[in-house]
Amino acid sequence: WTTGRSGSSALALNGSTGYVSLPANLVTDLTDFTISAWVLWNASRAWERIFDFGSGTGRYMLLTPRASNGTVRFAITLDGSGGELVVNGAAALPTAQWVHVAVTLAGQTATLYVNGTAVGSNSAEFFPPWQLGGTTQNWIGRSQYAGDPYFNGKVEEFRIYRGALSAAEIAALVGST
Repeated sequence: WTTGRSGSSALALNGSTGYVSLPANLVTDLTDFTISAWVLWNASRAWERIFDFGSGTGRYMLLTPRASNGTVRFAITLDGSGGELVVNGAAALPTAQWVHVAVTLAGQTATLYVNGTAVGSNSAEFFPPWQLGGTTQNWIGRSQYAGDPYFNGKVEEFRIYRGALSAAEIAALVGST
């Protein structure tokens, strides 16, 4: 643990070995959802993970501050990287500053938010996380892919909500600092 925003506590991840393992089957009954967190990203390496929930490289859902295309990305798949349904933002997350990130799924529409503003959306038949089946590797700061770097930075107020929060509710999370 380390000092977070406004003196609160934050999880400190070192970018090489540190991550959090959450309970198995975390998303087995999750349909519409919101996942949100405050992050302070120290590195700018592609494919670090804010979170990655799954059971290996075939079935997972992830949030990375920078994908290979240079943007923040949420993805979910039942068929490996080639079958990913994605939402890309306009840019990578900034480094060395606190940023609020959130992803929502409402029906088949996934939306990605940075600092309370929608930066990307995709309604291309997204499916709910329960379709991933039993997930045994539910991680904050680590990827399902062994070659990807670990997250280097801080994570605070990581939350999973049942149901998709509205844009106004996401903005309120950012304003409640």
